Amino acid sequence: MNKFTLLVTRASVVTVLTVSALVLLAAEQAHARTTTVGIDQAAPVVSRHDVDINAPLSTVWAIQTNISNWPTWQPSVTAAHLDGPLSVGSTFEWAQGDLKITSTIREIVPQRRIVWTGEAQGIDAVHVWVFTATRNGVHVHTEESWRGDVVKANAKTLQPMLDAALQDWLARLKQVSEGGAPRR
Repeated sequence: MNKFTLLVTRASVVTVLTVSALVLLAAEQAHARTTTVGIDQAAPVVSRHDVDINAPLSTVWAIQTNISNWPTWQPSVTAAHLDGPLSVGSTFEWAQGDLKITSTIREIVPQRRIVWTGEAQGIDAVHVWVFTATRNGVHVHTEESWRGDVVKANAKTLQPMLDAALQDWLARLKQVSEGGAPRR
C-alpha cells in the first residue's frame, strides 16, 4: 500500500467516525427535544381530569398560557406573573389564596402541551396540560401530582382538594374559552 492510499484510507476512517459522531449527537439532541415530562405516577396525590371545549384550539391555548391574565378568570388565583417569554426554563410566580408558588416551565409544545413544576409549603407539584383539536373544538386533559412529606401525611385531605381545584379550573377555562364571562 503506497503512502497516498494509506493517507486516503486514514482520511476516510476519520471522516466516517466524524460523520457517525455527528449523527449520534443529532439523534441524542432530537430525543431530548421529544422526551416528554410527566407527572410522578407514584406520588401520594395524583389527579387527572378532562373537558371538551367548543372553541378554537388557538383560543383555548391563548387563554391557558396567558399566565399573567389568570386572575381575571380564576378567582382562586389572586396573582400571577410570567416575566419574559413562555418557554422552557421560564419561571412564573403566582398565588392561589395564601399559597405563593414559583413554577418553572419544563416542556412546551405550542398549542399541544405545557408542563410546569412548582414547590410551595412542602408540596412538590408537576402539572401537565394536553390540548387536542377535535371536530367541535378542543379536548383538554390535565394531570397533576403532588409529593413531599406534607403530602404523605395529609394525602386523604389533599386528594379531594386537588381534584376539586382541577375540575374548577377546567370548568372556568371552558366557560371563558366559549365566550362566557368569568364566574366569580
